[in-house]
Amino acid sequence: MKLSERQKEIFNLICENKKMSVEELSTALYVSGMTVRRDLSELSRNGYVKRYRGGAMCLPENKSFPVSSRMHIEEDEKRALAKKAAEFLEDGLNIFIDSSSTSQFIIPHIKKFENVKIITNSVNALISASEFHIPCFIIGGEYLESDMCLIGASAEKQAENLNVDIAFITTQGITEDGIITDSSPDITGVKEEIMKNAKRTVFLFEKSKIGIKGLYTICRKNDENVTVVTV
Repeated sequence: MKLSERQKEIFNLICENKKMSVEELSTALYVSGMTVRRDLSELSRNGYVKRYRGGAMCLPENKSFPVSSRMHIEEDEKRALAKKAAEFLEDGLNIFIDSSSTSQFIIPHIKKFENVKIITNSVNALISASEFHIPCFIIGGEYLESDMCLIGASAEKQAENLNVDIAFITTQGITEDGIITDSSPDITGVKEEIMKNAKRTVFLFEKSKIGIKGLYTICRKNDENVTVVTV
């Protein structure tokens, strides 16, 4: 589902406030209650929010937002991160893009360069790359619907044998002392295999991820060939 600018605003307001009534959203956006209800119905049907009588709330904490939803959370910040990350691009690179919503914003910058190839386990990235006619290699495996990506032993085995020039990765967080972590071993596995042979790994972190420590340590900020980009 492609969100309108108003629907993006509604979604972000609900994410920030946990829940909001139709009246509150109508007042905040200067639109009618009928318009808000129609947008909430669309957002609910496509897995962005949970409706209740008279309003909507963000999804329960134990249910991850699908990647298509996360694309619209802090979208401006993600675009700024992608712009800074694009400074590492040049002609002739093999570039890994992970399945995070943040990394997807780098793809429009890649189209400006020649003789590049995207390597990814993200179906979202594959679709985006095809729109810009960028050659793409997709890593196969078990499909994870929430992240629209391919994971598991088969995917990790393929990633193990790939040599990329640069890998763009986003994880759950980075601690104040530079420990980079993630929450899911399924998603982490492919990233870790790619990093082993990558000439450079660039981690992208929104402000909300700084100071966060997940369950699984991936690496440290000062490790060789690791670069951290923040805004």
